[in-house]
Amino acid sequence: MGTRYEDQPAEHWAGAESLDPTPVWKQYVLVALLLVVSLVIIAAFSFIALAPQFATPPALVPGDRLVLSATEVPAVGARPTLVGADIAGAGRSFYLAQPAKGDVRALRTRWAPFANDMGCEIQIESATNLHGQLPPNMNGPLFQAPCGARNALALFDLRGAVISGSDRGLDQYLVSVSGDRVIVNLSRVIESQERTNAPVPTGIPQPQGTP
Repeated sequence: MGTRYEDQPAEHWAGAESLDPTPVWKQYVLVALLLVVSLVIIAAFSFIALAPQFATPPALVPGDRLVLSATEVPAVGARPTLVGADIAGAGRSFYLAQPAKGDVRALRTRWAPFANDMGCEIQIESATNLHGQLPPNMNGPLFQAPCGARNALALFDLRGAVISGSDRGLDQYLVSVSGDRVIVNLSRVIESQERTNAPVPTGIPQPQGTP
């Protein structure tokens, strides 16, 4: 029935070279090369992951992560610390704030009432200077932006949440605290979502020069 090897046509027979296996030493070399490449890849990823632990703050390490000393974090409810472009890079300045114990925020200094707008720079304002415009129990520093809804001053708390004058909070970077250092991931921007059912703010002070 043609099922045996010797029954097959001669042109279908495999040559003698097919019976010659790959030399063992070549197999060892291939395995060794694969092992070396794997170790190099593992070492590279380990270096990137551990870079923030070995860098001397302030330092920008692979992965666009900014390493700061934990001493840069202000006390709970205290005036935020500005980290400028000389450290974070152009267009990436932010305020470091601690609204509650262990809750560290990196709030971007530039904000817009609508995503992708030009926007404006936010500033720090004392709640005492806004007496009568805030809830009675609100005190300490706040953020304000002169480009809020209808050219009103937009106010935000230390978490970046809207107090008045806008439907959109402050954008911020992802932050982690590790021992004596704070790691701010400048490649991870947490964009605030615009609220669509917020009431139109009233009684908000107008910026100087606005008709």
